[in-house]
Amino acid sequence: MFSKLLENNFWFSQPSSFLSQLDQYLAYFFVACLALTIAVWAIKRFSVNQVKIKILNKFFYLFLTIGLSGLVWYGFRYENTPIFALRAWAGLVLLIGLIWVLFIVKYLIFGFPAALKEYDREMTKSKYIPGPKTR
Repeated sequence: MFSKLLENNFWFSQPSSFLSQLDQYLAYFFVACLALTIAVWAIKRFSVNQVKIKILNKFFYLFLTIGLSGLVWYGFRYENTPIFALRAWAGLVLLIGLIWVLFIVKYLIFGFPAALKEYDREMTKSKYIPGPKTR
């Protein structure tokens, strides 16, 4: 079944009016992205570290955008709208999500450790400075 993903005809031809098994799997994936959005939002609500909140925001908006745009595509696919029901739109959403994940991984490798170290240094420094305390 997944060998069809490599065929050009699969992505750019008008799909049949019946939903295929792969369309159902894509819908499950997009719903799972929305569930991860809710989970990341809950984790973000209880976090006090601003650097960790920043990285959680990146994941929150990634999952929210992929989940909502994918479900909009699935709605068009379910209603069999001629142009917007093409599987190329779902492939484009997944490709954008993959590129977005690569940028987040790049930040996690190169920017996140330095930002976390700087935040910890600032918190240690503000602990010993008189005045209003920051989080």
